[in-house]
Amino acid sequence: MIGPRITSGQMDGVSVHAGFPNPALDGSLDTLDLNRYLVTHPAGTYFMRVSGNDWQDVGIWDGDLLLIDRVVSPRVTDLVIWWEGEDFIISNLSHVPDKTPVWGVVISAIHIYREKA
Repeated sequence: MIGPRITSGQMDGVSVHAGFPNPALDGSLDTLDLNRYLVTHPAGTYFMRVSGNDWQDVGIWDGDLLLIDRVVSPRVTDLVIWWEGEDFIISNLSHVPDKTPVWGVVISAIHIYREKA
């Protein structure tokens, strides 16, 4: 029996092909716009650089860039940013002290594997 057939297709700026396609011939692709994929509320979206390795178990490392949305309401399972003294703190929503306002919700983390040359 022959395995499943892979067909060419296009989905949100990502081209799917079998074999080795020529990208120059694929005029159906849009440009990749990370804002379109990651940012829902441009006026309420901020970036923060992480300092420390306390969140390695969830894939957030020292130096990573967090995308924070201040508009969305936090869910129970969300990582959130809140203010303590002079520092922003990352924690699960359930660990935010009572009556402490949540500053924003962590939407994504960007990890750089290789710095620009």
